[in-house]
Amino acid sequence: MRKAADLINEYFRETTLSNNRADPIGAGANAVVYQSDIPGNVMKQSHRDDTYGDIEREANLQAIAAEMGIAPRVAGLETFPGGIGNRIEMADVRDNFETSVPGKDAQFFDPEGRDAIRVNQQLGQLALKGVRLEDRHGANVLYNKMTGRPMQIDFGIAGRVKGSEQVATLANATAEGFEAAGLKDIADIYRATVMDFLEGGQVAEAMDVAKQGFSRLQKIKTPLAN
Repeated sequence: MRKAADLINEYFRETTLSNNRADPIGAGANAVVYQSDIPGNVMKQSHRDDTYGDIEREANLQAIAAEMGIAPRVAGLETFPGGIGNRIEMADVRDNFETSVPGKDAQFFDPEGRDAIRVNQQLGQLALKGVRLEDRHGANVLYNKMTGRPMQIDFGIAGRVKGSEQVATLANATAEGFEAAGLKDIADIYRATVMDFLEGGQVAEAMDVAKQGFSRLQKIKTPLAN
């Protein structure tokens, strides 16, 4: 009886999710996002064969960011035979966060000014955790409606980094943050210094310089020059 009840409940759940998927919150080339059957959550479901476990990797990386308070909480991961339709369930943050250009196609707008500084500060924090997050156009970053604090969404183009790759990831985020703050000359010198150490095989020294620069970026709140 319990098994039959579980099957009935699963049928009704999948029917609800199918109806929600037909009216998506958003959709891209690789996945669709729609309302979960659980209030306050959304689903991100892959369109394609997930044989290599991309959705699981994405969920794990997002969970790291969520623990840092810069990504939606991951509520669950569901996988299916053949990897077709694998999906992540996560917190719906739309009540408190929005794109920087509401009402427009945000994917065509990159973060600028203070937004770009804050985004790169978060990317640097992730780099220190060994995570590289890419594809940060306007549709993949939301901002708190009250404070403007960024929230990173869509970890589909992300990965683990270590060694020289981790250093380069941290340095790139820091340099781009400096550029957003109007400090292009400092960004150029900083980037070149880190890369010189890396090219010489001095990874520890490169990381030390990268961290020093990132520490300075963390103190910048708004662009310092136009």
